[in-house]
Amino acid sequence: MNLTAFLKEKQLSVLFHLLSLFIISCILYLYNENGSLVIVINLISLFFFFIPLGVEYYQLKNYYDEIKIISKQIKEKTYIADIIEEPHFFSGKLFYNFLKEATKDMNDCIFSLKNSQRDYNDYIELWVHEIKTPITALKLILSNHKTTENIPIQEEILKIEGYVEQTLYFARSSTLNQDYRIETFTLETVVDLAIKSLSLSIIRANGNVHKDNLDLKVTSDSKWIVFILKQLIDNAIKYRHNSLKISFIAKKVENGTLLLISDNGIGIAAADIERIFNRGFTGTNGRNYVKSTGMGLYLCKTLSQKLGLQIGVDSQENIGTTLKLYFPDKLRIFQ
Repeated sequence: MNLTAFLKEKQLSVLFHLLSLFIISCILYLYNENGSLVIVINLISLFFFFIPLGVEYYQLKNYYDEIKIISKQIKEKTYIADIIEEPHFFSGKLFYNFLKEATKDMNDCIFSLKNSQRDYNDYIELWVHEIKTPITALKLILSNHKTTENIPIQEEILKIEGYVEQTLYFARSSTLNQDYRIETFTLETVVDLAIKSLSLSIIRANGNVHKDNLDLKVTSDSKWIVFILKQLIDNAIKYRHNSLKISFIAKKVENGTLLLISDNGIGIAAADIERIFNRGFTGTNGRNYVKSTGMGLYLCKTLSQKLGLQIGVDSQENIGTTLKLYFPDKLRIFQ
């Protein structure tokens, strides 16, 4: 709070006080009072007018400066009313009481929303676990009756399983700090797990997988990395040319390790590159080639950021796409 703004707010009071002094001075002058006396009276009046203004400004400035400092220091702004002290001046008390009441209502609303969100996430997780039972049963039935006619059914079941898994990971993405295990592993371990889980789809796409230098070790949550890789492989399958070619190449870079996942697919339109990680964005390919939810790459970006990783993309239309996953040597999760 600066002095200029304070005086501007009080300009009407100052103006009327000066006007009253002018009228009093004129009256005293008409009664032939001594000029020196008039000046003394004016100075005394100004002194006793501006001293309370100065005290009020000092109180307001100290109080609001304290609020500003506390606001910068705390992360949860909704607790500011519980931290600041109640002021001693009347207008400050009014503001303080309004702030306490508004903050209480806001915190009650946030608490209610968090409970609702937790209940919803719990329901989603329960639903996912329940739906996995019939999916597993269907896979078991098909594995006991292997025929060429059943292969497309198996592939569709795998797609259902993938979407169910995507739902679970989306529900958990906001509470990743409650469900993670950081460990050191080779990139080949997670790449092989991702490829194995999508092996049927890769075979159906006449896939050719190339791996190079994957014995490099990284530190992260292997389960979440497998999920990210599965989303990237699934995209490569969806947006392939006639036969899928996909490569996984790792290399050491400054302060970390880079994993390149490249395919020979239809590529990404230049106009879509900046938006492919946005939630729900399907782009030209998602509209023209296959049905897309626009959630796969969004989840990859979200989970990468929470795990302290970086994800990027290079692509050329009709040539292919390369996704880049960067693992820093010094991991900082839950950014």
